[in-house]
Amino acid sequence: MTTGIDWPGAVEGERARLRRFDGQVLEAGWLDEAAQAIAGRAAPCRLQDRLDEGDQGWWILGDGEIVGALCGKLTGLNDPASGRALVWTWLAIDARWRAYGYGGASVPLLERAAQALGARVALTPLPPDNGVALYFWLRLGYTPLRSVPVNQTDWPSGVAPDALWMQRPLEDTNSINLPSREE
Repeated sequence: MTTGIDWPGAVEGERARLRRFDGQVLEAGWLDEAAQAIAGRAAPCRLQDRLDEGDQGWWILGDGEIVGALCGKLTGLNDPASGRALVWTWLAIDARWRAYGYGGASVPLLERAAQALGARVALTPLPPDNGVALYFWLRLGYTPLRSVPVNQTDWPSGVAPDALWMQRPLEDTNSINLPSREE
């Protein structure tokens, strides 16, 4: 569970910056669209619901403004000797800012923060009908899983039963080759 974990207040990168939520989620139209896309065929996965369940959230900042948001939590794995996992529970970029690389630039930032807190692997559930999300995570080095090693007590609520789970070891989060947008 995320409770009691001392996540950093901000994480800096060359392309993006993460700033931890400090209160209620602001109202923005793109958040509702993202909630539906993240859930696929399941009930919408609202950002505030993730926070209410104890997930840690951050704003993704780029070019001086909020361009997206993400949530994650640290969980135990089935094998205690395996350490902890970062489970991505929410990641979305405002449509006006998509294809500028902010999503891909924010992933290794949170992975490095999670790794410093003991995470050895990152996991993400995807709706089986969201090909864009599949391509996004594959591009960042995630691979599909046959079974999910997360303890049932730490299983994120709202994840569709037919979700495709993906993983990436957090041995070297600096080696991700991020595509850049040609301007």
